[in-house]
Amino acid sequence: MEIERTAKMVVILGANGTGKTTILKNILNQSPDKSLVVAPDVIGWEDYPLVDLDRPDDYLGTGIRTHIFDDRKKGGTLDKIEYFKKGNLVFDDCRAYFGDKTDPRIHKLIIRRRQRMVDIFAVGHGFNEVPPKFFTFATEIILFRTTDNIARRKNCLKDFEMMVEAQRRVNRIAKNNPHHFEVIKFT
Repeated sequence: MEIERTAKMVVILGANGTGKTTILKNILNQSPDKSLVVAPDVIGWEDYPLVDLDRPDDYLGTGIRTHIFDDRKKGGTLDKIEYFKKGNLVFDDCRAYFGDKTDPRIHKLIIRRRQRMVDIFAVGHGFNEVPPKFFTFATEIILFRTTDNIARRKNCLKDFEMMVEAQRRVNRIAKNNPHHFEVIKFT
């Protein structure tokens, strides 16, 4: 009998240099499953194999692999990852390629993550750098120092007032410890 994944939807937020990539690498390196990091470029992920997702082997095995987002034509990244299964799927610096309106393929992937045994990570520099749909389904937020206006995400954050207070607290502590973060879990 196969054990089901928890199907997490994790949003990681923080300004440049706060530690988002470092904590994400630690999480992925501890995972026994494969991890696919979708990013606008390889910056921060140079030590990991780059895959085009054109071969079946690109979806097998364990460890971390990277893929440069390209959805300019049919058969692009979103078509290739639509059926990703059993692993960690990371959208690093996701605002570089996602807008506020969530593509139906991503929406379907988020909704079906438990059945596909996929933990999804969306990474951005602040609340406004991650599409609203990711917050709607978030099981946890890893929050580093952010400087953007959280109010623009009021309608999609599960407990807005608690998140405002968490942002204030993290930003205050980060003045003395720039890598300070908090994990906010939702039930």
